[in-house]
Amino acid sequence: MSNSYLDVRVAFALAKITGITDPDNNGSGLVLADAQALGYRDGAFSSTSHLSVPTFFADEPSLADAWESGVATQEANEETSGMCSFCFKGHEIWECPHL
Repeated sequence: MSNSYLDVRVAFALAKITGITDPDNNGSGLVLADAQALGYRDGAFSSTSHLSVPTFFADEPSLADAWESGVATQEANEETSGMCSFCFKGHEIWECPHL
């Protein structure tokens, strides 16, 4: 059975090593996107409002930040997911004319 957090952590370590040997390689960007996606997933399926950073990401600030960004994005999407397209105007929430 695979552990998604471990997979991302190993990919991050490999990207750091690759960055030493090939400074033009930006493989860590993809890994950080994967960490953010895990945060998004965790935020969607969590029953609690405050999630702690996964152990595999806790000691690496960039992975922790990416994961927390995913959780925050998911929480923001949940707040506005029940609204129609008329609820937004200039990035401000307006009262929906259809209710």
